[in-house]
Amino acid sequence: MFAVVDPEETLVGRRNLVAVAISAAVVTTPSALPAAAAPADAPNLADFVLNNTSSDLQSRVDQLDGQLPKLGVQNILEQANRQGSTGDACTSPALDPMQEPALRKFCFNDQDTGTVGGNVEWMPQGVTTVADAQEDQQWGSKQAFLVSWYDRGTAPVKGVRVSFLDPATSKYQHVLLVYPYINSNGNASYEPVTTPQAGDGDSVHAGGIVWYGNYLYVVDTARGIRAFDMRYIFDLASASNGNTTDQNQVGRQNNVYYGFGYRYVMPQVAGWSNPEGVVDHPGNYQCTAGGRQRYSYVSLDRSTTPDTLLTGEYCADQGDANLNGRVARWNLDGATGLPSPDADGVWRAKSAYRLPKPRVQGATATEGRWYLSTSNGENNAGSMQAAVPDNPTGAGVLTVDGPNRAVAIGVEDLSYWPGRNELWTVTEHPGKRVLYAVPR
Repeated sequence: MFAVVDPEETLVGRRNLVAVAISAAVVTTPSALPAAAAPADAPNLADFVLNNTSSDLQSRVDQLDGQLPKLGVQNILEQANRQGSTGDACTSPALDPMQEPALRKFCFNDQDTGTVGGNVEWMPQGVTTVADAQEDQQWGSKQAFLVSWYDRGTAPVKGVRVSFLDPATSKYQHVLLVYPYINSNGNASYEPVTTPQAGDGDSVHAGGIVWYGNYLYVVDTARGIRAFDMRYIFDLASASNGNTTDQNQVGRQNNVYYGFGYRYVMPQVAGWSNPEGVVDHPGNYQCTAGGRQRYSYVSLDRSTTPDTLLTGEYCADQGDANLNGRVARWNLDGATGLPSPDADGVWRAKSAYRLPKPRVQGATATEGRWYLSTSNGENNAGSMQAAVPDNPTGAGVLTVDGPNRAVAIGVEDLSYWPGRNELWTVTEHPGKRVLYAVPR
């Protein structure tokens, strides 16, 4: 902590009587000088540990594979059933306060934007692109975007869905994420993605997603990271025992597979969780200086060797530099698209940093430089700011570097598109939802 000025040092230690007089006139008492804020400390890397809790998830998915037909990403985009808009046809009040125009943008249809029917059931949160998925930034002939949404708790709780967007056609398709299990009859079924997973849990917030190779990584705030496989997206409309009209049922019911009315479901194939499982964090987005991280958002950095997954936590402003939140880097295996754990099978973060500001909704990095998105309520501009670490490896503190740029209202997760030099984000508030990019 920086100390306040000692009056003995200020008044007695001076030799110049004129300086003494000036100092006495300006600083009459020691209490006139406010104490400087305490600097942030580097986080403890031991707090960032995830265990493989995949168990037999893949075998359950394999059983579903024997029951249901599946479809690839490109075919899903070609069959997309919702019409969005891009370019000049895409307008949103969320963009009005921006300091600079969006480089590219994508609007959902009126129903998903919330301007028709007051749709507040689903809230958009995470964003990732084909530039995360593939180094050549192509998936077949497509350059897709993905956006995650969580169900706010309407009955029945529906968990998480992901929109697969094709900017070439402005069309998109929702896919429901599900958790596979074996039912009491020994058949493969599935349920919504919730925390806790079984019972009356709330929808996983899905505050950030990363598409990397065949896998889609989704953060689970109190648990860790879930993984889904693009090779197992099941098509209930093409299934002989599938139902796409009933919006109240999910999973296998009386030998029929449901998905809350959605055509496509994608089951979880792997999980990486806190050693303690689900962690009971403080309420009202209050954060602690140590302990397990909140997994609020996630992104990818392809400029490192190996590629790294970046996780971070959203924290309310608690007036303490050590409570702004933390971000961490996790090694990935570029050959498989899977996590790269240590020899004992435990996935440990290789670096972690204290954030320089509170209310960070998304963070990404490239070439050693971090980028942070910050929200500011439903009616005020968000902000985008660069930051640099005081230590390139291990544990350290991020310091803001450069101007605080005014961006759209309600900014969320971040994804960086190399080559195009674009930072992508999505806004969450009903009536003000838009997916867009700004310059890095």
